[in-house]
Amino acid sequence: MKYAMLAAVAAAALAAVPAQAIINAPVPTNAYIVFGGLDWAWANPCDATGGCGDIDLTYQGTQGWRLPTVGELAGRPQASDFLFRGANVPDGGFDPISLSRFGAGNDTPISVGSDGACAAAYFSTVWRHCDFGDGVAGVIFVPGGQNPGFSETWLVRGAVVPEPATWAMLISGFGLVGGALRRRRSVAA
Repeated sequence: MKYAMLAAVAAAALAAVPAQAIINAPVPTNAYIVFGGLDWAWANPCDATGGCGDIDLTYQGTQGWRLPTVGELAGRPQASDFLFRGANVPDGGFDPISLSRFGAGNDTPISVGSDGACAAAYFSTVWRHCDFGDGVAGVIFVPGGQNPGFSETWLVRGAVVPEPATWAMLISGFGLVGGALRRRRSVAA
């Protein structure tokens, strides 16, 4: 009885301890999803720079992870896309490696109806959970946008999709270079 009580107290103490260190290792493939040609990681239960537990890209930035553009966010996945069999967080539990979980800001994991991909421990020194309810409600951090408090931060990895104005400048530049080459050829002849 005495040992069982000590074990319960120790388990409660460990569960209440916030994450002390970020995991400086590549994000496992079962902790993110591929959607629209990009890798998407659910990285934090707060704004990327909102002061409640900013994301840290010191290591993961070297692996290609970054904030998505506004255009990429317009075509973002749904929270339910982060749910799939074999994801790093078993339904209602903790990822055995990173201790990431789906929760609502407390130390109790919640059931989301499936295994889920939550990579918070790879991007935050404060949090190891993803708030599934906020994701379902679409409360996702938009760089430079008006964000409600405690927006979830999703990160991407992959090619940046140029905005329409960038495409227009690129095509104009190709046209100018082509015109200059053509003029140069006719002058040489």
